[in-house]
Amino acid sequence: YGRFIEQAIESVKNQVFRDWELIIIDDGSSDESSSILEHYSPDERITIVHQENKGLNTTNNVAIRLSRGKYIVRLDADDFLDESFLLVLSTVLDDKQDVGLVFADYHHVDTEGNILETVRREKIQDNQGLLDLPAHGACTMFRKDILLNLGSYDEEFSCQDGYDIWIRFIEGHKPYNLNTPLFYYRQHSGNLTKNSANILDTRRAIKRKFVEARKHLDMDVLGLLLVHQSSIYKQNGPFVLLNNKPLINYILEQASETDYLTDIAVSCFDQNILIYVEEHFPNVLRLTRGLDLNAFNISTAGVANDARKKAEEMTKREYDALCLLSLSTPLLRAKHIDHAVNTMQVFGVDSVRSVQEEFSPCYHHKKDGLKGINVLDDKKPRLERNAIYKDNGALLLTRTKNLKNGNIDGNRVGHITMLPEESIKINSDFEFWLAEQIISKWDN
Repeated sequence: YGRFIEQAIESVKNQVFRDWELIIIDDGSSDESSSILEHYSPDERITIVHQENKGLNTTNNVAIRLSRGKYIVRLDADDFLDESFLLVLSTVLDDKQDVGLVFADYHHVDTEGNILETVRREKIQDNQGLLDLPAHGACTMFRKDILLNLGSYDEEFSCQDGYDIWIRFIEGHKPYNLNTPLFYYRQHSGNLTKNSANILDTRRAIKRKFVEARKHLDMDVLGLLLVHQSSIYKQNGPFVLLNNKPLINYILEQASETDYLTDIAVSCFDQNILIYVEEHFPNVLRLTRGLDLNAFNISTAGVANDARKKAEEMTKREYDALCLLSLSTPLLRAKHIDHAVNTMQVFGVDSVRSVQEEFSPCYHHKKDGLKGINVLDDKKPRLERNAIYKDNGALLLTRTKNLKNGNIDGNRVGHITMLPEESIKINSDFEFWLAEQIISKWDN
């Protein structure tokens, strides 16, 4: 990022707020960065450290140890600050002693620094019930003592520093955000955030480690596959062969590989399906559904609650939650199921739905034609914070109390994000073909 670093450094030097120190860590750069940094070495406010490549989180911790200030912000070498950034964010922390971190909205810019769009986050309210969208990893201002008390950054993870810190932070501290864009986040081909699969895998690992370190976070979860007598879609029957394997096998194989499902069950009316499950998946509970619960107009909550009661009678357990699975989403993986369970534990939500982010403009048809759902004006971004989350039908994890109350979601609904290629739902010949292509040619 040698071609960007001068703009980053100058944006600090040009701050209206003057009481700052700048620690620059050259983490094993191989471009012209080192020679550019020499120009800044005479400035007493700037400390320059050269080190072999140690990765993002290790470098963050080096900076924390070297820093003298009571507040600390990470600025990536390819980004830059508005001149009022330090003044505004530090004033918030000065004035709001109950706040432990503050972050602002920001602009996306291209490689030349031209603004592409403005990213705006929903305002965090004083009574905010769910904080499952983290602050940006960079350009978030922390109280240094809180970072130290949290144990600083987890060096096991090479990316997603913001997510790891965030879920530990919100256990006991209060965040605050400003709906004012105060920094510039550069978009180019080298951005770490472009690697969606790596980001999601790291977030799953962060949540797993968080949960496993807290012994009180423990749940009995029943994985439940509800199979209907018939389907209006011929492509998603249990014995339909997808790449020469019955569709039912995909879900039960993945469910059997999870770490956090206590038991797995299949509920259906068709005894042939239950016989097949007994022969091929002997560890899976087989639950016969009554004819009165086999119609399509019966609520999912009612069918699931009936299956739960039967499973609890068989296992002599009381399940804390049920994970409802679907035949029609064969690209669901065990890691997604475990991620959902950990998400429920980390954020204390009533349910977790698997979703795919929809960044494209979406519309309702109203009396005057199309009306935008996620389209406010031409300046709004198409990013996670403003996206529509489309239920992909792969899983719904819900607490037992919701089923008992007849409300399958409860009040607080969390989510796990799945990639488009993981979210194929077979409801047509095209989707069946697409799933075959992904499984045979991509998913290996």
